[in-house]
Amino acid sequence: MKKIVKMLVIGVVLTSLAACSANESGTNANNAANKESSTEQKSESSSTVASSEITFAEESASPEGENSNSSIFDFMIKAAQSQLPSMKEQFNGVYSNIEILAGENHTIVYQFTFTEDNGLAMDAAALKPVMVEQMKPIMDSVNGMIPDAKIQVIYLRPDLTELGNIMITQEDTNAISSEEDPI
Repeated sequence: MKKIVKMLVIGVVLTSLAACSANESGTNANNAANKESSTEQKSESSSTVASSEITFAEESASPEGENSNSSIFDFMIKAAQSQLPSMKEQFNGVYSNIEILAGENHTIVYQFTFTEDNGLAMDAAALKPVMVEQMKPIMDSVNGMIPDAKIQVIYLRPDLTELGNIMITQEDTNAISSEEDPI
């Protein structure tokens, strides 16, 4: 059981690190591309830029701002999915499949399918505090853009029956901060 818990925690940590490290290298590549394209864009008229800024401001101020949150959420899911090949490589042999999906109501769903079924049961309630601590950086960064975001981590046996299901909310991650900060 300890081995499974260790592997789960290591899996989540490496997932978080893979997303962060690839995001930084992608940012550097994007910055270089943006510098090249910015000189080309300077020749465009400023009225086009101004109109796009007005459109964005109107979308976020209107009730349709929900749609822009959904668009941002979908983009975040696609960005996370781009990290799947490196995650699968890091966990080679532990999980036969790893998926990152968009769930209902801005829920990011991480789904891990184990390669082997050791016949052990998972105590999701005991694992949740560890998972909350590991997912806190992800939740905090997502929450800045999508305030009602949640993270769901699902572990499946090789036959796709559920082994564990953990839901992490902003309240869970905020509770960690208040426990550490006595003020």
